[in-house]
Amino acid sequence: MSVTYDPVLVLASMFVGIMASFTGLRLLMGLRSRDEFAKKVQIAKAAVALGGGIWSMHFVAMLAISLPVVILYDALYTLGSALIAILITGLGMALMHFGERTFQKTAAAGTLIGLGIASMHYVGMEAIGGNCVVTYSPFGFIIPIGIAILASFCALQLAYRNRTLLQLALGSVLLGITISGMHYSAMAFTGFVIIEGAAPLTQPFLPDAYLALFVALAAFLICGMFLLTALPLKHGEFGALETDRAPAGVAANDDASATAEKAAPIRVPYELNQRTYFLNADAIRAVKAEGHYTRILDGENSHFCPWSISRLEDHLAGLDFVRTHRSFLLNLSHAESFKRQKDTALVVLRGAPEIEVPVSRSHVGEVRKALGL
Repeated sequence: MSVTYDPVLVLASMFVGIMASFTGLRLLMGLRSRDEFAKKVQIAKAAVALGGGIWSMHFVAMLAISLPVVILYDALYTLGSALIAILITGLGMALMHFGERTFQKTAAAGTLIGLGIASMHYVGMEAIGGNCVVTYSPFGFIIPIGIAILASFCALQLAYRNRTLLQLALGSVLLGITISGMHYSAMAFTGFVIIEGAAPLTQPFLPDAYLALFVALAAFLICGMFLLTALPLKHGEFGALETDRAPAGVAANDDASATAEKAAPIRVPYELNQRTYFLNADAIRAVKAEGHYTRILDGENSHFCPWSISRLEDHLAGLDFVRTHRSFLLNLSHAESFKRQKDTALVVLRGAPEIEVPVSRSHVGEVRKALGL
């Protein structure tokens, strides 16, 4: 059968995908400083926003199709496709926020989200019934799944490279286009065959165009409500979305409690003898990652910190700290010299004994610039 598309509904489906992507990624900003329960709640909300938005995009895109026969949708498969999208994309997003964030973890999360998008699509296609049969070609599986996984990974890399609104928006557009691209590339290899001799079916009470617009509007309203819960409540929070600390500047008319909060030193927890102590940030010379935890070096001792190096980097943002290596964070105020030994670069920290912090090739330019070299 020949298949045509309503261009208005096609555009609406793409906007739903982009809006859902932005909402899901925005809800995941600023989780580093939250407790475990609050973090899980935000991830669950993001999974509902993104997974539900993916399903909404698919449903609107299917209603954009015009066929010469009436098609119906099985409620069980339709509901199942929505739940699959929410569950699998939720697992992918959770993977990005527990433990240290690495390239391998981002690749695994992108794969999960891509598989979630593809699974939702094909389970949703099984919901189609009526006087036609859906057929696929082998490329109808390979190409769309590859697009979904690769583009989901690229979208996460873009959105998490620098946690700003601009990067978030770019990653959201890429992920939204990915969702739409996966769907329409899969549909390019999908055929619909009329069942000869089948009894004629009556048209549904609500036309497809109205139903599609209703679903799209519902998706935008849900995403909008979720976004309202993620709005920053403190001045300047948009400039540092990954941290919940007060901004560097406080207006002259702020109350005394806000001024006191600003004056309070930034502290980092460490554990010793079943107690949790705190160390002022200016006393820290370097931080070394050890799996999901870190070691804080103050020039005399090495303290065990329960935070990951990514969380510490976010917590210390705005101070004189710079990432020199995927396993090291350096306090520039304690730097004494910079040296190179063959292919190795090191920053030497003053003190007795001296501490040598390695600098990876990817961070040499950033560290040299921070040191004024």
